[in-house]
Amino acid sequence: MLRPAAYLSRKLIRPIRTKDGGTLRTVLDARTYMWQRACQLLLTEADVEVFSRQVELALFMEAKLDLAT
Repeated sequence: MLRPAAYLSRKLIRPIRTKDGGTLRTVLDARTYMWQRACQLLLTEADVEVFSRQVELALFMEAKLDLAT
């Protein structure tokens, strides 16, 4: 099993460009971006459905989402 730091430093299969001009290259980049996106949605009081989905995605990517329910 990979250690978390080793996993987070792994490169994505290809760079992913974001609409805000960023480029995600590693698993850590993607995780950080998802949480930043969730924070932006929260600060702008975005639609709760959109915010909820972003938080679920971030939790899923960190293997912290309980999928049993």
